[in-house]
Amino acid sequence: MKGDYSNDTFDPAKHFTRVLMQQGRVQLDSDWNEQAAILLHYLQTLARDLIGPHGGPRESPGFEIGVVTNSSSKITDLLIGVGRYYVDGILCEIEEQAPSEFKSTNRDIRYSSDEGALRYRGQPVYPRDLDLERLFENLPLLVYLDVWERHICALEDPDIREIALGGPDTAARAKVVWQVNVSEWNGDAEITCDEFEASEAWRKLVEDRQPTNRGYLKARAQIPEDAQDACVVSPEARYRGAENQLYRVEIHRGGTENSKATFKWSRENGSVVFPIQRLAGSIVTLENLGRDDRFGIEVGNWVEIVDDDYSLLRMAERLLRIKKIDPASMEITLSGPSESNVGQDSLKHPMLRRWDQQTGDSSTGGLTLDEGGAALVVEDAWLNLEDGIQVLFQAGGNYRTGDYWLIPARTETGDVEWPVSPDGPEARPPRGVQHHYAPLALVFSRSGPALADHRFDTTDLRHHFGPASGCCPTIALDYPRTVDRGDSITFTVRINPKQDGIKLKWEVVGSVGAITGPSDQVSCEVRPNADATAVTAKVTITGLPSSCRNTAQGTSNIRVR
Repeated sequence: MKGDYSNDTFDPAKHFTRVLMQQGRVQLDSDWNEQAAILLHYLQTLARDLIGPHGGPRESPGFEIGVVTNSSSKITDLLIGVGRYYVDGILCEIEEQAPSEFKSTNRDIRYSSDEGALRYRGQPVYPRDLDLERLFENLPLLVYLDVWERHICALEDPDIREIALGGPDTAARAKVVWQVNVSEWNGDAEITCDEFEASEAWRKLVEDRQPTNRGYLKARAQIPEDAQDACVVSPEARYRGAENQLYRVEIHRGGTENSKATFKWSRENGSVVFPIQRLAGSIVTLENLGRDDRFGIEVGNWVEIVDDDYSLLRMAERLLRIKKIDPASMEITLSGPSESNVGQDSLKHPMLRRWDQQTGDSSTGGLTLDEGGAALVVEDAWLNLEDGIQVLFQAGGNYRTGDYWLIPARTETGDVEWPVSPDGPEARPPRGVQHHYAPLALVFSRSGPALADHRFDTTDLRHHFGPASGCCPTIALDYPRTVDRGDSITFTVRINPKQDGIKLKWEVVGSVGAITGPSDQVSCEVRPNADATAVTAKVTITGLPSSCRNTAQGTSNIRVR
């Protein structure tokens, strides 16, 4: 969330249900944002509790995977079906696509582009670094969904800006982003969807993409070197900045300390950005140079060229330094050109983002910058940002590009707002970006005796759920209330109105010869045990709406004459 915010105050552990505004009080952006976060947390948690880790509505489940082949029986693309799907309570949607000239040659798939399905290569966030041709020839193939939330400002979506205001932006937006991805699959291609999520191969794939320990960070206002007790805050331990700030510490190049993971930081939460009008080598023409000195740029600043693809694909190219500024032409001379074509397409909202790290004396906690301008992650050592702000990366982290921490610094207290325990500042995991994963399908091949029999199959790994409401039938169990010893007892289920496609499971106590397990028999005839005084039957019915009562039970007493 790289926006100009005072703080991010939502904490699910506080269990707040709403924000209550009071009359005559100062209005804060953090209060309004916390209200939205409280409601969103409630809705997504409720959806996940009801649906499970992932699932789609039975009447319109989205993200069905189809295989597209050519005349040589080779896979050339995948099709993604329209509809809705929920991942950890987050709604993902694909609207029906416009018809195109592209059509599948595989007779077995359900969707073609003429029916509105989305092509894999045409999805909004296409993972361009994948070697699809190689993957399509090395089946089986796992197709899965990656879902996360992205911050959108007015520079990235001009519709957010109210034209009547004459230029200033107002609020930003948060957007659900999904990406259908593929990976080689080394597990069982015939696995069922119920078995899949418990498999070691799926667990390992998720762990590789989102490690359990993505790094822990501590933050504090600097403690003088002569302090005797690190847990006792000295009057000299102060944040010395002139402004209230929201510091952002963000992982740039992922990995571990040994693999030279790096980070960057911003005193403005990474919100200082400048729209790029033209990029030619190391010369950048900007739309403006910032609204004031605080949100401007100067020679020596580190900057990052970003656009939609750069953000969505979580790229981490080298940062560049500003060498020269020409205010008249709005031209900026950088220390070098970008490593790729990032920033070249005006339709992808290219921007220059300012970062504030500077090199320092490593013997006293100063940062060591690599050749790309980002600071090296050094674990178990307090590192200086500026004005007394220090951070410490706890040992053992497996850092991921884009993960971040927020550190509010306040002039009123001369300190940072950070959880503190009796042992000092607490180590906290990243605030984001949190990714959510769900399997969609396994793609594998089957070959018959002739080449023409070669075809590709998919194992659907999606979950489905029905509506929580609906017409519920009445369920009754008919049986004799008392019987003579030695007589058999018949229990009969009565469902009104009758339902198709249901299964019944009988459980009977006090008898011999009872039906157990799934059955389509509506009656269960049993004979009591020789010493039984009563027989109790319970029937469970599957196939009814989830909100309907699906059990019936009755007890028949035995008379001894």
